[in-house]
Formats: sequence, structure tokens, C-alpha cells
Amino acid sequence: MRGYVQDAMRSCIAWGTRWLGRALALRHRWRLRRFLATQARLRRRYGVAADTPILGHGAVLQGRLDRLAQAGGAQVQMAETSGSSGTPKRIPYTLARVRMVKGVYIDAFARSFAALDVRRTSLYVFTSLSSDTGLTSMMMAESRDLPPYLSTLQAPYRLHHHPEMAALATKYGTVAMRVWVLALSNPGCLYATNPSTLSVFMDSLSGRWDTARAMVCAWQADPASFSPVVRRIAGRLASRGAGERVARIARASTPLGLLEIVPALALFCCWDGGYVRPFLDRVRDRLDGRLVRHLPMYSMSTETVETVPHFGAEGVGFVPLGPGTFVEFLPVGAPVEAASLVGSAGLEVGQEVSLVVSDAYGLLRYDTEDVFRVHGWVGDAPDVRFLRRRGLGFSFTGEKITGDQVRSALDVVAGRHSWISTVPWLVLIPSQPESEPVPHYRLVVGVHEWDAEAFGRGVAGQFDIALGVQNGEYKDKRASERLGPVRFERMDLARLVRAAGGERHGDSWETQFKFLPLLTQTYEDVFGPVPC
Repeated sequence: MRGYVQDAMRSCIAWGTRWLGRALALRHRWRLRRFLATQARLRRRYGVAADTPILGHGAVLQGRLDRLAQAGGAQVQMAETSGSSGTPKRIPYTLARVRMVKGVYIDAFARSFAALDVRRTSLYVFTSLSSDTGLTSMMMAESRDLPPYLSTLQAPYRLHHHPEMAALATKYGTVAMRVWVLALSNPGCLYATNPSTLSVFMDSLSGRWDTARAMVCAWQADPASFSPVVRRIAGRLASRGAGERVARIARASTPLGLLEIVPALALFCCWDGGYVRPFLDRVRDRLDGRLVRHLPMYSMSTETVETVPHFGAEGVGFVPLGPGTFVEFLPVGAPVEAASLVGSAGLEVGQEVSLVVSDAYGLLRYDTEDVFRVHGWVGDAPDVRFLRRRGLGFSFTGEKITGDQVRSALDVVAGRHSWISTVPWLVLIPSQPESEPVPHYRLVVGVHEWDAEAFGRGVAGQFDIALGVQNGEYKDKRASERLGPVRFERMDLARLVRAAGGERHGDSWETQFKFLPLLTQTYEDVFGPVPC
């Protein structure tokens, strides 16, 4: 009975959320009509002149941000990025700024629920169960007490941060705890910033089904063996049919599909740009597209909100309406200088541009290095869709590997293996075999002669560790099994160079070809499918 009552309350919350979305859509349309006037006002406010230089992340910008943080005192927190520039960025966030970013998040989802007529708006977010120094942790921070009752009906993931839930995750594993929460609450929407998170969770149902089933069986057999707080949490999570779903999991000796655990699922939201496509395809393959729709996530970085969604007759578009953000565009291939910048009126459909932003938080003509393609127009605002990072080497799942990081990791390994200095080329190549559930990187040595006994022993594992030291996101993705371990491989140098583009230099490739430490194409695109 409690599940029926709480689902009725969830329906009331969904009704209110959709009406909130309709009201926010009116504000969104007003902001679109005011786009050009707002941009002109922000340009004057921030003092952006014709000759104001473009600034990337570095010592100058970071020094300015640090001074702003010091001036703000104890109320300012520093959100750290994964360091795709080679050095982690530290971006100041006041409590008001965190609330603003949360407001963008609420606005986007409320308008999407209204536009797509989502009937069950209860939302489960795949967020980390541990805190770190990133912006997401700031936004998802919870007290040690239980969240408000109505909030947990709409957002069951908020209960994960309670110490009693952390204890369950320690005992049974994170996957088991997520399965239990999902089965009880039966949310209508899932959110994961990166589709790799959702893909890996679905893969983990096979590898960790026994522990997930063990927790569900323990709960079904004797709820009283769980702490009073956990039983109270389960009461808040309860939804119609929860008992039947729990019993089905307990009986299942083989893993159930996600839609069997969460039959109300109707929408999932995540990125769809850049190199995340393989993960998104895998998620779509496992979900019935007639039942579960994909909502592309709007673009934002730790530095700024870049775009927000627009729901029109032609579907979902993305417009640069970040609160208080002045935007300019740098055409791809143009010199990185102020004279190359164009305003929104100077864009053309199909053009690829980087976003350059100015705001009230220390960014002045900051080059985000995020590349967008101009898809069209929504009134006077351009509809721009994220493609990739301009300065980024490669990223399957947000790890943002750069050539500098690869080179630094190779230097560490070379200190242990003197033969590395004698080979013409060691290159890291991303690999995504169709036959394997997760991608990985291949450390390929191009040699004229090869001694299998003398070369390569232990290098892949040592490089894997060294790269994790250079890039914390890579280390985390390896720990969560979203990326497989680095593999070591030898290859004839001529073949390797030809495949990497050396043939463009003809006979002079040895002097003209740049031996880069990282290729930005997958192994399969360069050399063809890997034999099973």
C-alpha cells in the first residue's frame, strides 16, 4: 500500500515539475528574444574591447582566479578540473555560484520534462559515492542527515550519501546498492554526465550479479536484520511493484536487464558529443528505443556553463545562454588572436568554432578549446552542438589524455628500461575492439628489429600506473573499469609511420614526420579490426 501512496505523491510532484518547466520555458523564450541586447550589455560590463587578448589556461589566468578566491575569503571553494591542459585548473566557486549552476540543471530538466511530456519524473543520478574536489561533488554535497522526504521521492539518489548507505556499499558493493535502490524506487529518468558511467554499470550487472542478488536476497528474507535507518530509507524508496521486482531479482540466477529492474524507465540523459559515441551506442543497444528516449546533455565545463537546451519543433537544440556569460567564437584553424573572433551574427551553418567566454568570475576572453558545429539558429541565438576538445589528445570517457601526459609517463618508464631510449618510436593508441566491453590504450613500439625476451616485459603495467599519476581521471576510470589496462605491442616501424600519416612526406618522412607520443585515431580506424 505504501508504494501506491508514494507513487501517487510522485505523480503530483511530476505534475508540478512539468508546470514549473512550462513557466521556465516562458522565461527561456524571453531570454532568447533578449539575446543580442544581453550580449551587448555583458560585453560592456566586462570591458571586452576589440584588442582584449584571448587567454588560455596558464599561470596568468590561474593567478587571477586565485586572487579572486582569496578576496572572497572562506566562502569560496576551488573546483578542480581533470587537467586536460596538462595542469589541473582550479576554478573559484562561491555558494551563490554553486546555486546558479544547480539552477541551470533544474531549469534544463524541468523544461525537458514539460517539452517531452515525461509522466514519471523521478530522477536517479549516477553520481560518485565519495566526495572529491570537483564541481559535481560541490553540487551533490549532502549532510549526514536524511534529505527531505519529498525530495527523496523525486531524487532517490540523494539517499546514497547517508553513512548507513555507505556501509551497505562497503559490505555488498556499489553495484548491489544501486540495484537495490533502483528496484525499490523505479525511477522514470536516469542521468549520467558521461554515457560510459551507465554503460559500465550495465556491464557490471553481469560481473557483480551474485553480490547484488545476495543483498536483495538478504533484504527480502529478513529486513529486520538491516539497521533502522536503512529500513526507513527503504520505506521512502518504496514504489508500486517494488516487492515483485525484489522477488524477481532474488530468484534470478542470471543477470536481469536494466529494464527488468527499472520498468518505469522512459528517459536517460548524458553527453552525446566527442569520443563518447561508442558508450552511447552500447547503452542504446541495451535499451528499447521505443520505450526509453535519450536526452542529450547541455554543454558545460567547470569554468562556465556553455550552452543550455532549447526544445523546439525540430527537436532539441543548444544555445549559448549561460547566465552572465558573454560568448564569442573562434573559427577552427584561425589564428588564436582577438582579430579572428566573430560574434554570433558572423557565424555560418556548418562552421566549426571554439567557444571564447567572459564572465563575472575571472574569465576574460577565455578560450575554452571546446569545438562546436553551428547547426542553425533559434531566433538571434546560434544553435551550436559540441564536437570535441580542440587541444585534447583523446578521451573515451572523460579521461582527457594529452600528449604531454603520455610523454611524462614514458619518461618515468624509460628511467627503468634503458632500451626505450634506443627505439625510434613509442606511441599510445586508443583502442575500441567491437568484441570487448570497454576500451583501452595500446602502447605500440615501432622497431626495425625485435627481441621479444629483451623488450617489453612489465612496461605496459608500469606505464599504466605512471599515466594514472599524471592524470587522475584516467586512474579513476581504470579503477571503475570504464577503461581496460594498457596493452603493449610491437610493430614494424614503416607500417606504423605509414598508418600514422608519414606517407604524406614521401621519402623524407624520417626528417619531416613528427613522432608524436599519442595518436588521436583509434587503433581500429588506423589498422583495421583487431583479430579476436
